[in-house]
Amino acid sequence: MNRFSRLNNIGGLVIFILSCIVYWLCMEPTLSFWDCGEFIAAAFKLEVGHQPGAPLFLMIGKLFSLLAGTNTSRVAYWVNFVSVISSAATVMFLFWTINAISLKIFSKQGTALSAINRWSIIIAGAVGALAYAFSDTFWFSAVEAEVYAISTLCTAMVFWAILKWEQHLNDRWILFIAFLIGLSIGIHLLSLLAIPAITLVYYFRKTTTPTLRGTVKAFFLGCILLGLVQFGIIQYFVLFAAKADLFAVNTLGLGFGIGAMVFLLLVVAALAYGIFYSIKKHKYKLNLVLLSFAFVLFGFSSYFMIIIRANAKTNINLSNPDTPISLLSYLSRQQYEDKPILYGQTFNAKAIDAKETGVEYRKGEGSYEVSRKTFKSVYDQNMLLPRMYSDKPKHIAFYQSWMGLAENETPSFWQNLSFMNSYQMGFMYWRYFAWNFIGRQSDEQGHGAINQGNWLSGIKPIDAIRLDNQSKLPASIKDNGGYNLFYGLPCLLGLLGLAYLYRKNWKDSLVVAIFFCCTGLAIIIYINQDPLQVRERDYAYVGSFYAFAILIGMGVLAVRDLLNKLASNKMALSIAGLTCLLIAPVLMAVRGWDDHNRHGKTTALEMAKNYLNSCEPNAILFTNADNDTYPLWYAQEVEGIRTDVRVVCLQFLSSDAYIDQMKKQQNLSAPLPISMKHAQYKDGVRDYLPYVDYGITDSVELGKLLAVLTSDQKEDQIQMNDGSYENFMPTKKLKLTIDPAQILATRTVDAADKDKIAPQMQWDFKEKYVFKKDLAMLDIIAHNNWKRPIYFSYGVSEDTYIGLDKYLYLEGFAYRLLPLTPNPDPKTDKSEQTNNKLAYQHYQRFELGGFKKAKYIDPESRRILQSTWTYANTLASNLIQAKAPNLAKKVISKSLMQLPLENSSLTDTINKISLVQNLYLLNDHQQGNRLTQTTGQYVAQELDYILSLRPETQKGLINEIRTGMYVLQSLAQINQNFRQTVLSNMLNAKLKTYEEEFTKSFG
Repeated sequence: MNRFSRLNNIGGLVIFILSCIVYWLCMEPTLSFWDCGEFIAAAFKLEVGHQPGAPLFLMIGKLFSLLAGTNTSRVAYWVNFVSVISSAATVMFLFWTINAISLKIFSKQGTALSAINRWSIIIAGAVGALAYAFSDTFWFSAVEAEVYAISTLCTAMVFWAILKWEQHLNDRWILFIAFLIGLSIGIHLLSLLAIPAITLVYYFRKTTTPTLRGTVKAFFLGCILLGLVQFGIIQYFVLFAAKADLFAVNTLGLGFGIGAMVFLLLVVAALAYGIFYSIKKHKYKLNLVLLSFAFVLFGFSSYFMIIIRANAKTNINLSNPDTPISLLSYLSRQQYEDKPILYGQTFNAKAIDAKETGVEYRKGEGSYEVSRKTFKSVYDQNMLLPRMYSDKPKHIAFYQSWMGLAENETPSFWQNLSFMNSYQMGFMYWRYFAWNFIGRQSDEQGHGAINQGNWLSGIKPIDAIRLDNQSKLPASIKDNGGYNLFYGLPCLLGLLGLAYLYRKNWKDSLVVAIFFCCTGLAIIIYINQDPLQVRERDYAYVGSFYAFAILIGMGVLAVRDLLNKLASNKMALSIAGLTCLLIAPVLMAVRGWDDHNRHGKTTALEMAKNYLNSCEPNAILFTNADNDTYPLWYAQEVEGIRTDVRVVCLQFLSSDAYIDQMKKQQNLSAPLPISMKHAQYKDGVRDYLPYVDYGITDSVELGKLLAVLTSDQKEDQIQMNDGSYENFMPTKKLKLTIDPAQILATRTVDAADKDKIAPQMQWDFKEKYVFKKDLAMLDIIAHNNWKRPIYFSYGVSEDTYIGLDKYLYLEGFAYRLLPLTPNPDPKTDKSEQTNNKLAYQHYQRFELGGFKKAKYIDPESRRILQSTWTYANTLASNLIQAKAPNLAKKVISKSLMQLPLENSSLTDTINKISLVQNLYLLNDHQQGNRLTQTTGQYVAQELDYILSLRPETQKGLINEIRTGMYVLQSLAQINQNFRQTVLSNMLNAKLKTYEEEFTKSFG
């Protein structure tokens, strides 16, 4: 056994080093997209990120960021390295976990552990651990600054620790598990889902002859313990502290936080007494329970960082959880929508009543104030396990399309379960599982189309059953970085491992199965995900993929047993080990390397810089959250780039605390010109104002309208159904009178363009409600007096522009609000308008080298790439129209030099239309002809693929067909206009052929 222990430890270290090197080589050197920019920025200055927070992760990130020294550009590198180390350690613990389970199998045989068996265990552990190391989802998280890598490490350690307890029967391991679970709450809640599996291990070890009834009871006890931690500690413990603080502040007149601190001291005192009592009275189980509870609380205490830093009013201070009550809201994720789980409404249900459920409080001057009452809607149609519940129009359309429902058809209970099985479990879980262990079609996000984001084994007859003919796969699939074919071999090995483990030790097979289900399918049922998510959600189920990797390790032993019947033990082990190594981790590593290698990738950082450099000095930039905001926060907070620009995230602008932040100096950015006092926008006040048509036909001056919207006089308000008075929007027709002298004095418009200045801006507000964010935006616009440039991000939703579209002009990745006389053509879109002089200057400062330098361009980077091409083409076209061809040439030259021309989808080819036209207009016929040919060939290959499919399948790709035909038609017309007869005739011939072929398909 000592030999095995030594071999086991050395093997674990080797696995750790190997994994660490791989992840380090693939690690992104700076920030990544999505939440990474926020996490790095918040870690660097210990700020408060989005709900429900990850304080321990931020503190660990801060520790690693210190390794950057004074070079802030290396901060992201070292915070990313947290994931590298955590992921490598996870693989090491998985190796030890597989070995611990395997060891029990051989130990049960009652003989000494032979050298063959020792090496069998080590090889099985290595294959399973490395298969997980190179699995798609885990590898993705291992090379960026996200919580999922270190969260998986906590889960791995928790599961490994219960096996150590099982081996030694030392309850110190139970306390270690409790502490780990408490710590992990400050990172992510994944490790909590291992609790049911842990209770089964405990039950099987403590029971000589386990029964079905006992097993079920142990499982449900584990579920209860999970609920106690997730709700009892994380929420109700904080709830009691918040209630104590409410009583102390509002009843006893004490300061904020004192009541909560007294509550905490009482809990500590009670715990201390209970532990002392259990020791004195020799109550061992009570002592273990109380110590475990204490260790969970001790780990959970990392959340003190959140409330401390919220009170410091850091630049990033989302939700401002500076009191026990606001911390409760923060932990409860109250900013997110509630979803029915066990019982609730269908998507076409009507709300027939609203039941009052309580009140919410806000922090006042010296006490807590009621901000609003809370209500829960009562619906006319409800069912068990509601899965199709969202009443958003796009979700309703998806439900109807996916399930084949008629326009006004209410789904039955069985249709509801069918949606859960086919979409929520099938498409949003098993598809992700298959990506990791069977194969993946592409990295394009999928919503059900047969050519985007499906699982793909590479065995064409099997794939054709779901995805139709696979003989003419186009470049959009075969050349995609995510085109990873595993032929189902890792999955098959895992299934063999499951059968083997069940045969050898059914108890451990049940433990692993429960672990798998609780970290996978149970999440699906609990979160009840609505369709059309903004990104793929496979990262949420990485724990279940960890469990399956255990079975892959067991598969090695299964293959060895099968080969033992044909060859000697040594030969069987050698063949089994080598074969399994090749068909699982090696195959997965080779296939997955290209789309997981982010070495040298800087596209997210460059995007952030380009957004900020699209703005003139001291600008105000309105953005959306996630990829529109978080990279910019990183650039400003960490690297100090363009801190004069005030980034205003509209998703958070409905928060009174966020508006307070906007009214203060931040770095080099002066306070925003918001005239409203805090009392006029505090939580629960003017959250939304309804539009009530007062029959006003003329446009109303914005300043006068704001005075009405923020007035506390009853004559400026309307009475609501409950008898209260609220402000309202009396008109949708707005105007802002322009002082040309001020416009010229602030250099908003060049003196040469003074004749273009409009005497007033007039626009229609298009929404039914004025939300608090809209009110704040209107306040800023009304009182800015053109002293600071105002921009809207290129990527915000249409309703964000509050009707100002005709006054918006591109100056880079942002639209600038300019008081110019609008284009009289109503068909003119804001995306076609550029403020040429500054748009050109800003674009020349853009950093775009990361696109060609990156080993792999991910979907979000490709989106940015195509947006950049669209902007460059629009700017060049407008410069040509403005008789500035030399500037247009420089725009096109910079773009061709720094931006890739490769197409990743038919949508990408749309940009080639404008580019070809610009090239011809600039007399670069050679480049235009070459681009026409390559684009035509690409489109033809894509359309040939669609034609190879069945007619009914082709109909599902009608948008792709229309796009391809439009591109060919447009290129043919452009080439005809510029007398490129050969190319024009070639394209027209293709068009005619495809029209005839698709006519045959569609009839």
